[in-house]
Amino acid sequence: MINKYPDGSSYANVVQRNYANITHRINSYEDLWHLGQILEAANHNGVKPRVFIPNLIDAQADRRFDKCQSFGLKLVLDFLNQFEVTSYDVFAPHNPEVVEMHLKNSKIVSPASVLVNVIGKCKSDNLILMSADAGGYKPLMKLCEEINWKGETMSASKSRSWDGVKSVITQTIPDQDLTGKDILIVDDLCVYGGTFKGLSDLLEEKNARHIDLYVSHLTIQNHRSSKPVFDYFDDVYTTNSKYDRYYVDDKHGEPKYPDNLTIIPVL
Repeated sequence: MINKYPDGSSYANVVQRNYANITHRINSYEDLWHLGQILEAANHNGVKPRVFIPNLIDAQADRRFDKCQSFGLKLVLDFLNQFEVTSYDVFAPHNPEVVEMHLKNSKIVSPASVLVNVIGKCKSDNLILMSADAGGYKPLMKLCEEINWKGETMSASKSRSWDGVKSVITQTIPDQDLTGKDILIVDDLCVYGGTFKGLSDLLEEKNARHIDLYVSHLTIQNHRSSKPVFDYFDDVYTTNSKYDRYYVDDKHGEPKYPDNLTIIPVL
């Protein structure tokens, strides 16, 4: 479908004229360009595809954080808007409101069914769903309404201060004994994992029995100087929205599949 030349340029060859349904991960700007090439070829042949985007690049660049900073997500969405499609179905974007506002014919695919699957795998009789920070609590509550969750929920929080040299982030969780209770942290994405590692340590201090993590989109950063996020949780759940397989480096620098990772398919 995508043909590449030695100089890095490429072109799409849409073999089937009726190319009505497309599934395309956008993990890089090259992926974005390739989707554009596919859609341009489909449109040229009179086809308006329905496009499922499991992962959308620049998800966290969902606003202009500084007047001199680019608005990355809007640039991505503006690029997609030039093509004729039946719909763009986007799985669990970081900020669905921004996607709906700036992407024409967009439909948000909720991670609710995935969360139900994860909760079933946890097999806990005393499970608490937890957001990683205050900003994630509203999306979590929306998910709880979608799945008719009757159990307990809680939210962690983060504050930022300046020590005169650098910015310092402080995490807090509700001050309660969690003995006998299991925690499932629910979030949309994990890039470096520092927030989740910190929460795991805090939850251990509160005597949580079982600590799990579910994120819709997972990026693994292999920093050999620090432990991967998998080492901080009993079980980690994610989808195949970004990749089909996830590896970390072992102590010898060899790729190793995490034993405690479960992938829930969405495509």
